[in-house]
Amino acid sequence: MPKIFFAECLEHGMGYTALALALVGFLTGVLFRLRYLLVVLALLLVLSLAFSVSREFSFLETALTIMAAQTITQASYFLGLVARTFFMANTARHIL
Repeated sequence: MPKIFFAECLEHGMGYTALALALVGFLTGVLFRLRYLLVVLALLLVLSLAFSVSREFSFLETALTIMAAQTITQASYFLGLVARTFFMANTARHIL
């Protein structure tokens, strides 16, 4: 019973967390290159693992938590790349 109540309390918090992850991924895609995404994903892996251990998740729940966070960030990074490409197509590119 307490686990169900705990899950209901965190329902909105997890939504905000997913939105924050999407925003971080999108901004990384718009502003930075792949090297920075790798740093963000490595940091996200450590944070997801720490969150899962602190909540005493099982191995499967830990793996799903890590995959969900990574998927949200990488998908929004891709959308950021598409947005950057779309907006940069209309401006002059400087080679050097």
